[in-house]
Amino acid sequence: MNTMDTKQPFESYVGEKPYYQRSILQTTYDQSIKISGDVFRALGLKIKILITIIFGGLLISSVIFLSFSNIFNNELLIATNNEEFETPGDKLIGGLLTADFDERSCVSRYHQSLLYRKPSPYKPSEYLVSKLRSYEKLHKRCGPGTDSYREATKNLGHGGEKSVGECRYIVWVAVYGLGNRILTLASVFLYALLTERVVLVDQSKDISDLFCEPFPGTSWLLPLDFPLTKQIDGYNMGYSRCYGTMLNNHAISANSTPPHLYLHILHDSRDEDKMFFCAKDQAMIDKVPWLIVKANVYFVPSLWFNPALQAELTKMFPQKEASFHLLGRYLFHPTNQVWGIVTNYYNAHLARADERLGLQIRIFSDQPGYLQHVMDQVLSCTQREKLLPQVATKEGPKANVSETPKLKAVLVTSLYPEYSDRLKKMFSERPSSTGEIIEVYQPSGERYQQTDKKLHDQKALAEMYLLSLTDKIVTSARSTFGYVAHSLGGLKPWLLYQPKDATAPDPPCVRSTSMEPCHLTPPSHGCDAEWGTDSGKVVPFVRHFFCALGVKMKLEITTVTCLVLCSVMLLSFFIIFNRQLLDATVIIDSKDSGEPDDKLLQGLLTADFDNDSCLSRYQSSSLYRKASPYKPSQYLVSRLRSYEMLHKRCGPGTYAYKRATEKLVHEENLSTSVGECRYIVWVAVSGLGNRMLTLTSVFLYALLTERIILIDQRRDISDLFCEPFPGTSWLLPLDFPLTDQLDSFNREDSRCYGTMLKNHAINSTMAESIPSYLCLYLLHDYEDHDKMFFCETDQNLIRQVPWLVFNTNLYFIPSLWLIPSFQTELNKLFPQKETVFHHLSRSSSHYTSRNPKLKAVLVTSLYREYSENLRSMYWEGPSSTGDMVQVYQPSQEMYQQTDNKLHDQKALAEIYLLSLTDNLVTSDSSTFGYVAQGLGGLKPWILHKPKNHTAPDPPCVRAMSMEPCFLRAPLYGCQAKTVKNNPFVMYCEDRVTGLKLVDSADEF
Repeated sequence: MNTMDTKQPFESYVGEKPYYQRSILQTTYDQSIKISGDVFRALGLKIKILITIIFGGLLISSVIFLSFSNIFNNELLIATNNEEFETPGDKLIGGLLTADFDERSCVSRYHQSLLYRKPSPYKPSEYLVSKLRSYEKLHKRCGPGTDSYREATKNLGHGGEKSVGECRYIVWVAVYGLGNRILTLASVFLYALLTERVVLVDQSKDISDLFCEPFPGTSWLLPLDFPLTKQIDGYNMGYSRCYGTMLNNHAISANSTPPHLYLHILHDSRDEDKMFFCAKDQAMIDKVPWLIVKANVYFVPSLWFNPALQAELTKMFPQKEASFHLLGRYLFHPTNQVWGIVTNYYNAHLARADERLGLQIRIFSDQPGYLQHVMDQVLSCTQREKLLPQVATKEGPKANVSETPKLKAVLVTSLYPEYSDRLKKMFSERPSSTGEIIEVYQPSGERYQQTDKKLHDQKALAEMYLLSLTDKIVTSARSTFGYVAHSLGGLKPWLLYQPKDATAPDPPCVRSTSMEPCHLTPPSHGCDAEWGTDSGKVVPFVRHFFCALGVKMKLEITTVTCLVLCSVMLLSFFIIFNRQLLDATVIIDSKDSGEPDDKLLQGLLTADFDNDSCLSRYQSSSLYRKASPYKPSQYLVSRLRSYEMLHKRCGPGTYAYKRATEKLVHEENLSTSVGECRYIVWVAVSGLGNRMLTLTSVFLYALLTERIILIDQRRDISDLFCEPFPGTSWLLPLDFPLTDQLDSFNREDSRCYGTMLKNHAINSTMAESIPSYLCLYLLHDYEDHDKMFFCETDQNLIRQVPWLVFNTNLYFIPSLWLIPSFQTELNKLFPQKETVFHHLSRSSSHYTSRNPKLKAVLVTSLYREYSENLRSMYWEGPSSTGDMVQVYQPSQEMYQQTDNKLHDQKALAEIYLLSLTDNLVTSDSSTFGYVAQGLGGLKPWILHKPKNHTAPDPPCVRAMSMEPCFLRAPLYGCQAKTVKNNPFVMYCEDRVTGLKLVDSADEF
């Protein structure tokens, strides 16, 4: 998928020479090699002297570096022997992000950087970090909902020219495809940062479905009641408040400041519109309170044309080409829904690969044969640049099977599935010449762009981020989709030249010198330069590239000679340093670790578990940088051990549990003691945070009242947490008598304690008729009668009930301290009152070591639609079980080609692949399926044939036998007896007149 708008505003001008024919560097090189041999020989003596000086300098430098390496090595040993743990992953990206957000509200914000295989080499400058913090404060003071914003919009509505104080605004309007939108939003934000304006984002499109809020404690969304909302979509070059139009009409001056201006920075902008980038014009624009921007080009490079902004930009971005990389990682954080798509697909398809290659293919023509020209170009580029291997020839040497083959994952993003299909076919028919295993994936191929369709845009954004996670990337020229992906990933891409004259270009691609996006339609000259002056020469680090009149930023490289000299001088240092580093790591590995970590948390945990069954139980404490200063009381430790013994005596599978459930089934009213085994059933409601808090609350109540806590396991609790009590289980058995009623217990239920109090159906004098169970409704909407649970007299009554069912989404531990009979016990358990949840959660909540189950689905069919629909289903949302589902289809040839050698070879390969599966579903009467199930020893599920254009119900049946079916069998035996007289011959499930062998008909 590629979301650049289908309009083509960025075609190269006719007759323009491509970059590789007009490079200034190439011209300079050609001139330099014309020095004659005579002149060179005449310089011989000078060169000898120069060489002597250089090598003398190298010798001295090596000695200096040697001494430095010894000093550095000593410091390294001191540092590595330090007892402090290594700093965890830098989730704030060197201070780029603020820590003022809740992680759960936007998982990608702090976890995004963890998916990249290598940390970004581009670090934000301290000045950029300080500017971002200052901006966040400004946005909080002036953003939506503030007095400043209300005052500013009031002035805008009245059309006045009054000053709005420190709060000036820039409104970004979403136009064109998603790639354009991301690039222009970053450009507008940088402009806002430079000019101390507040950026507000038009939310009429789906921006809030794609990205989280980037600024803490405020919003970047333009309120829907903004005075100009209904007019914005109609703004264009002809609008009277368009800056370029006002310049043309001489309708603006420093003496007359309009309340708002429209800035037209699109591909068709005029020279007058581009005067926006000039210092003189900025001085005038700076006074305007409101700017409305429509843009579909990344215009950051052209901001450097303004001398007033250059010094600020240089301090913010010492590494010029990191501008979008840093801004993008600060500003754009996919919503949890989008990030779920990214992580699910990444973990399923890309995570295990040794190397990942991204291919982003954008089509700019629908001419016949164009698709094949681009395919040829992609192969030519990737194989010429050694990004993909050739396929092996029949006579080629065999790969060394003794070595584990390298796995390379190729991620293709395009609107057209043909590109990935052809790559898959190429590497499935023959192995690669290098022995590498090439796996090709394409998350979607929707054929046409659907901008502003929520799911389409979410998948497009997910694909951009997946591309950014690759190790190397090839993108189409002038594709904003590709610009976003390679810049977010900090990757310098290979750019595919655009095919011309219906042929693949030669060379097919060029390696970009910068990861920065290109400003595709920049000003054609500097602000004060003569018309026709090359804008790429106005600023030394802004250059023209082959993207057709575009400019982008690149880091200045002084000379190759300097790099060579530095490399030689550092060589001796690095050799010595590497040896010392190895010594240091050996010392670290062999270093006595001292006393072992307190894996039992001062006795909070028992040592009666197997370490490997739940790694987090004994290892989670080692992840905390500092040991907890809160120590459990000895009394709490002893009570936990006593509880574990009680749970073992009364838990599931014991005689006591069996007896207690029998009494529950018979609805016995108890006038006598129920023995030592009384129970609490905890039912999971609301979100995970609520569940953990309420589970801890209920466990403490169980500890105080000597009840056994049992957990409703129909939710995913066993997928999240390990068993906390040794030798038993806290999971409520699925055959518990009240299981079917648990979800229906509510405030109005006749067994709800509050309802019974209200109806006078229970009171403290009813000791002779205690109910067998009670429902305790402690949710956020509970009423006063429900809250009587926390009263002493009510506790005396509740204590006699054998079974309590808790329905709660509240952390109710503080109110347990209001019950006098609990206070003494609680004080002994928790001398430090604020440690209750801290200790209890560490004693009982241990997350599982279980990795998500990976399920591979192999589809064999002549048609690709089946696998595409399955892929799309599991790509758009995770499975309900948490399993990662990968869907593969080796081929899809649309029609059968029997006796075609290659077709038959692939068909046979697919039969054997099907036979290697664990479970199999086949079409009815399919001989292809019969062979696969027979080879694999599998009893398949057979799909019933659809009738009357409707899906049958039931849709399938499990085969009685793995034997194939005799589809056209005789209806009777030789003696005119039906086949039913033979116990080993049965009618087939998929053909009523067919016969198959079974071991025994009795079981069917």
